Amino acid sequence: MSISMPIQCDHNPYADEQFDIIDSLDYDDVDAGLIDHELVHRQREALVHQLHASEQAYLESLNLLNKIFLQPIRKSSKQSSFNFLGVKKMICTEREIRWLFGNFDDILKIHTEILTSLEERLSIWGPTQIVSDVFQAWFPLLKKVYTTYLDNYDVSVTTYERLTRYQPFKKFVDSAHKDPVLKGATLLSLLQIPAGCVSRHAQLIAKLADATSPMHPDYGGLAKSKQQAIALFDEIRIKVEDADNVDQVLMIQQALVGAPFGVKSQRRLVLQGQLFHTPAVNAKSAKEVRTYLLFSDMLVFVRPKQEGKKTLLQYKGHIILDRARIRPLSPEETGGLQHCLEITSSFQGVDTFNSTYVGSPTVHVMQAQTAEEQQHWLNQLDFVITKLDREAAAATKCRFLFVYTHRSRFGTKKHLR
Repeated sequence: MSISMPIQCDHNPYADEQFDIIDSLDYDDVDAGLIDHELVHRQREALVHQLHASEQAYLESLNLLNKIFLQPIRKSSKQSSFNFLGVKKMICTEREIRWLFGNFDDILKIHTEILTSLEERLSIWGPTQIVSDVFQAWFPLLKKVYTTYLDNYDVSVTTYERLTRYQPFKKFVDSAHKDPVLKGATLLSLLQIPAGCVSRHAQLIAKLADATSPMHPDYGGLAKSKQQAIALFDEIRIKVEDADNVDQVLMIQQALVGAPFGVKSQRRLVLQGQLFHTPAVNAKSAKEVRTYLLFSDMLVFVRPKQEGKKTLLQYKGHIILDRARIRPLSPEETGGLQHCLEITSSFQGVDTFNSTYVGSPTVHVMQAQTAEEQQHWLNQLDFVITKLDREAAAATKCRFLFVYTHRSRFGTKKHLR
């Protein structure tokens, strides 16, 4: 009789460990590489979608500006031009439309094309998809339209401020602002948005380039696109900063109470701060803290006041800096007061609708808190006054040449007769 013995399999205690080693050296590395590759792809895809969403939102704001404001204003202008009896006043003239909106039509057209090109590329998007060629086609167009738009920006903003004091325009804008589709946006805020477009593109394209692996087929193209985008922004950076300054000047103008002057397209904010106003040059005079606003053409002094949630600037006076003179005052001249400076103005008067009247020279004394602050104000005031003097001299020379040329031609014609 045979006895069946159970079959025993000897277990190799090293077998699992060997496979663990193999797994750790091979399969885990493959999986980790695939995961890393997938994460990079997802990050790039997310950035491209972010750029698309950003461009889509921007184009929506452009379309709002076009639909709610520009088109109705244009329609009103054309209809009112036929109304010679003047029964219905136009919102603004065609020339004012050009001043207000600049080359907005070109911007709208180009960004419609930009969004379309981006969507076409996204429709075939994949891990190795190239997009830098699309970006590089944008840059020449963006440079042209935004250089023009920013060059006109000060004219646009000052035209807006002036038109808000014209009742038909104000009535139209106030009514348009009630449209719920605007979601709180205003004509002014929509006009301000394009100033930040090139910066937005540069930031997003730079992020996409940085998130792209050197092994990706679009790595070189995106690196070039990043350089071009940053170079474009650097090229127009001064214009963007100037547009920001124009916005600051408008905000100050809107906060001023009782000021007898309006905005000028050439006016820029140079410096602002609190100084003591000294009515007379002696230590016994009562001093008053005032906020001084140094612009590129005049010095304005105000007193801030709160009305509800709004901060207003109560107008206290201003000094026209054209042909003004400034000097530091010693304590001996001020009865012991330190850090004082004196401005002597050749003009004093009102600048209403960009006009002034000439009055007698005035002397204004201000006191800084430190010697450094005094010197800083002296430097900035001297810079503004010197520039105004230089511009006035150039204008006088041009007028002289014009008159001389005109008289010479007139004299020649008279002689020929």
